[in-house]
Formats: sequence, C-alpha cells, structure tokens
Amino acid sequence: MTEGFSPAFGAAAGGALVPVAGKVEEVRDQAATGGLRIDLTAAETMLRQLADLRRRAADLVKDGASLDTPLRFGDNWVGRIMSQRLRAVAVGEDGGVTPVLGRFHELLDAVESIIRLAAARYQTTDQQATDELHRASGRLDTGE
Repeated sequence: MTEGFSPAFGAAAGGALVPVAGKVEEVRDQAATGGLRIDLTAAETMLRQLADLRRRAADLVKDGASLDTPLRFGDNWVGRIMSQRLRAVAVGEDGGVTPVLGRFHELLDAVESIIRLAAARYQTTDQQATDELHRASGRLDTGE
C-alpha cells in the first residue's frame, strides 16, 4: 500500500474518487490500530472479488495506452482542436480516463491491503485468545 496515499484526481473524470480515497485512508488507520473487525469468510470473498476487479482495471490501464495517439479529423483548426480535446479526455493528466483508471487501480490495492491487515489482526487476536484459553484451562486441570 502506498504510504500517505492522497491522489490528485482531475475534477472531470476522477472527482468521485477523491472522497473514496479519503475514506480508504480512514479505514486503513482503523485497521492498523486494530479498530476494524472483519469476518474471515467475508474477507476471503472480498479479496477474490478485489483480485478480479484489479485484473480488469489493470487490463483497462494497459489497453488505455493505445488511446494516446493523435486523431486525424482533417488538417484544419477545427480538426486539430477536436483531436486535442478527445486525446485530453482519454489520456490527459487532469482527469483523463487512463490516469483515473490507474488511480482507481491504486485504490483497489489500498483496499486489498486493508482487508488483509484487518484479517491478519483478527486471526492474531483469535489465536491469542485461543492460546490464553488453553493456558487457563491447563492451569485449572493442574490445580494451579
């Protein structure tokens, strides 16, 4: 996961991802401090679904590279303006589809890390409780 993850999404295409990125950071902090509880079966299901989404997003990002080509609408000022505008919508750094897909892929990575962290903490806590229960029952059996 990216430390201090705060992407600068373009207002046009990526504006809706800004609040999501902020919430992901909040949940990551909860997971890191142990304040996030997760059912292990649900975690496994979510991780499988996220893996599928990540593959799809990665394919879209890879395929999006082909959008970075100038379009030929004629050798006049209208054709050049249309070509530039459509190219900016596809790959422009300020909210183009391709950069937004890349940032979405990063968010999916962050969510996956959070789920793994929360599940690991849950398993650790569960194992510690089991160990303590076994130690306590062992002391009861030996009369300590």
